[in-house]
Amino acid sequence: MIKTRAIVLHRFPYSDSSWIVKALTEETGTVSFIVKGGKRKDSPFRGALDPLALCEIVYRENPNTELQFLKEASVINWHAHLREDLLALAKAQVMAEIVLRYAPAGVPLEGEFSLLEEALAALDVPDIKLPADDNSEVKLPADSEVKPPASNAANSKSGVFARWLLDICELWGYHLDMNSCSRCDHQIEGVPADFHPETGAFVCKSCLGVETPRARPETLAGFEALRTGRAIAHPEYVENALLAYLRSHIGFMREINSLKFLNETRKLYDRSR
Repeated sequence: MIKTRAIVLHRFPYSDSSWIVKALTEETGTVSFIVKGGKRKDSPFRGALDPLALCEIVYRENPNTELQFLKEASVINWHAHLREDLLALAKAQVMAEIVLRYAPAGVPLEGEFSLLEEALAALDVPDIKLPADDNSEVKLPADSEVKPPASNAANSKSGVFARWLLDICELWGYHLDMNSCSRCDHQIEGVPADFHPETGAFVCKSCLGVETPRARPETLAGFEALRTGRAIAHPEYVENALLAYLRSHIGFMREINSLKFLNETRKLYDRSR
């Protein structure tokens, strides 16, 4: 009998009353469960196996089948605040799908579990508004074309998804050196002059010279904010750059379906600003 914490990555119907649940467990990696009667109102698993929930489960492992049978499941953290924030929810779903599709199978995934647990917890907080006259978290060079976000809209969750992408790249062996120029090997001071997502190469201003940078100013400023631990003014640009970097190494042979929902949600938030 195995007792472990788990994060629900995905769930889909098996019958009129049952679910197939795919979860990232703390001790045994990704595991698929059949939850008979899980849709019923009186199910003992109700709520514990909702997508993105952190729960404690008990099951007996059967090596002869891919679908395991749950004995017990109880909620540890349902992440209520995360579910109230549509943009945070969309980012969490992308993280869960990346782990489900591309994390190594059949092995313990303690690092992946820890990173996802921490990211979901960081997204599971109410928005924190900065004072109207406080832009101290967003520092851009004087000649930057990037406009900082409205001063009362910066919040502590702006870099969670980008940080998770950076950490998962590191965990899976795709190190990204944000401190050194890929051409001269010198330390990059301030905002990098360019970034190439297919190779992960950063370029300093001296090496870029008169060349036109391929990366947008918002992306480059976002990497500097990520490197120094400040809030990211426009997180979607650095998130997209990191997704492109990860895609070039893993080779996303299957589409990340939740990215479409994330992009649509970003458009809604842009129109509401």
